[in-house]
Amino acid sequence: MVVVGLGLTGFSVVDTLVELGCDVLAVAAQATPERVALTEVIGSSALVTEQGSHRAEAAVNFAPEWAVVSPGVSLDDPVVLALKEAGVPLISDVDLAWRLRDKNPTIAQWVMVSGGGEREKIAQLAARVLNAAGTPTLVVGEGHGPLLDALRDPHPYETLIIVASPASLAWWERFHDHSRRPLMAVSIQDDAEDSSGVLFDGVCLACVYRRGSGTTEDQVHDAEVVEGARAIGVGLDSPGRSDLGLVEGILVDRAFLEDRATQAWEISTLDELVEAGWTIPEELPGILAAVAISRAHDVPPDVIAGVLSLP
Repeated sequence: MVVVGLGLTGFSVVDTLVELGCDVLAVAAQATPERVALTEVIGSSALVTEQGSHRAEAAVNFAPEWAVVSPGVSLDDPVVLALKEAGVPLISDVDLAWRLRDKNPTIAQWVMVSGGGEREKIAQLAARVLNAAGTPTLVVGEGHGPLLDALRDPHPYETLIIVASPASLAWWERFHDHSRRPLMAVSIQDDAEDSSGVLFDGVCLACVYRRGSGTTEDQVHDAEVVEGARAIGVGLDSPGRSDLGLVEGILVDRAFLEDRATQAWEISTLDELVEAGWTIPEELPGILAAVAISRAHDVPPDVIAGVLSLP
């Protein structure tokens, strides 16, 4: 197997494949000497050179069955182009992780989060709520540990919240593995790199988007989801059926309850959020998106309100 890129994620891919008994060649334009040495210590070969033609030739001559490309690698990297021309299947670290998710005794549900600067806040808040509710949850991806490391972690995480970078989205759009089936995906801000809404493809339960603002609603509409998956809108106005929003200063859920037509569950109030130190209304869309993730996991409203009330 060939791994393109030898940063934090690339090394995680190499380490995982070597652990599975694969013969691995890592190729990269640059890498720290320490990471190169460690790559060789664990039993992989490594070629680090700025000469793209040399890397491409080595990768193709290795005759891999398939190759894993790190999210930081350009789509027009010489190695990527050479491997594609040679007919070698190319996948991302996330697609590899999906194929290997059953290697952990506890198979975690996946929640994909993207969309501008809000993705980090949404992921962190949702993880706080889920852990408070007794659902072991870990945030991985951009700014956090590699997803593959989490899969090999013996801790029995039941949910992994995966923060998708713009680079990851660009890669998925070009070489998307349609076998991936996350529980839900969340994007409430536009990412210039993600015009296709590929984040929402394959979702099983819910696609959470920003209602009445930006292009995320259109992306959900065009997504190839599993039959039965629902579109869940978040907004700062009165929510429709299957949405979350505001009614007279109260955050309400009309998406994750049995009688969505005539009932809504109160989560918190704007006054309570301001008292807890939240910046209102700027942080409201992200809060509502995190609430949607929590309610999709059947977290009771009082537990959510308790976490939101913390400073």
